[in-house]
Amino acid sequence: MLKILIVLILMSYFISSIGFWVYLFTKKDAGKKFGFSFYGIGFLLQLAYIGIKDYQAKSFAMATERELPFFLAFSIAIVFFGLSWKYKKQLRDFGSLFAPINVFLVALTLPYYGEITSQYENAWFYAHVILSMMSYAFIIAGSLVALVYILTQRDLKRKKLDSFLVSKFSSSLMLLQDIEYKSNVIAFVMLSLALIASSVWSSVYLGKHWIWDPKQIALSLLWVYYGFIIHIMVVKHEKGKKASYLTVLGGLFAFVIYWFIKHPNY
Repeated sequence: MLKILIVLILMSYFISSIGFWVYLFTKKDAGKKFGFSFYGIGFLLQLAYIGIKDYQAKSFAMATERELPFFLAFSIAIVFFGLSWKYKKQLRDFGSLFAPINVFLVALTLPYYGEITSQYENAWFYAHVILSMMSYAFIIAGSLVALVYILTQRDLKRKKLDSFLVSKFSSSLMLLQDIEYKSNVIAFVMLSLALIASSVWSSVYLGKHWIWDPKQIALSLLWVYYGFIIHIMVVKHEKGKKASYLTVLGGLFAFVIYWFIKHPNY
């Protein structure tokens, strides 16, 4: 059952990717509706998968290292739908970027569909995982938008009006900056809450609020970095290409933390 479900999820996001890319090149509403429809189907199937896994495990089954890419894809889908609802038609082109990322992340779960394990039976640990994945999702969203902003501004400055991003993406530079800023702020808030939940968990589970865990140290540094970005944007009123470069660098920093820095076993 779970094997069939995860294959259907993968296929839904894959078909969604095709729909969004067809819309990107043809600008026909049928492609956009196709993309959104199958993205929604993939999201609902993910929700069902998580519910079944949690019911079988009698706990939050996504809080395992092998299931985290799947839950990150689910978090990205929430962010994408939230941004699409907020900005409506202005963000429709970005489905061509979000859907393929979900395909990649869900595909990583395929070899492990039969395993149901949970390392820590603790509500604070589950809260830490959920908040961390949401922060990663907003970091990915902000980084993608910032990268599109940098490349689009470059092409406009060089008067390359027939370039891929200028001709295919309809979002204005002002809109891209707004999404980037809000994504960074929400990512910072989510990281703050994730670190608080981690501190409470380690206090309950290990008897102390701070542990020299490489992952926790790296997340703390990421939190400081995003605090710096927001300070630059709000206090120093630094926007445009310089701020976007900082956002993209933050995304690369988060990528390294997620994929290469692991929690030790306690």
